[in-house]
Amino acid sequence: MAQEGPIHKRTRYDIYAMLIRIIIIHGYCPLTRAARSTNLPVDRAKTTLAFLEERGLIEAVEEDGRRQFRVTVRGRQYLEMYKRMISFVGMPMPEPVTPF
Repeated sequence: MAQEGPIHKRTRYDIYAMLIRIIIIHGYCPLTRAARSTNLPVDRAKTTLAFLEERGLIEAVEEDGRRQFRVTVRGRQYLEMYKRMISFVGMPMPEPVTPF
């Protein structure tokens, strides 16, 4: 079976944008939903979310005894800059695996 179009390997910046985007879609997002929606193993999603949190792009919030993430203003700025950057090189915005 022939492949449609070139295969695009996700960069870390693609993954950052996908995680931020999925958190924006849900408002608040737990670790497992973020991992599942971006097709990442939970351990890698946890490490990446910690990285984004350290840099002020997302923040962790305790809600009903569960740790969830939400996007900061700085995270929204990153996503807008990412969208502009990929549009310059003619790449489509990567879609989350599932927004649910």
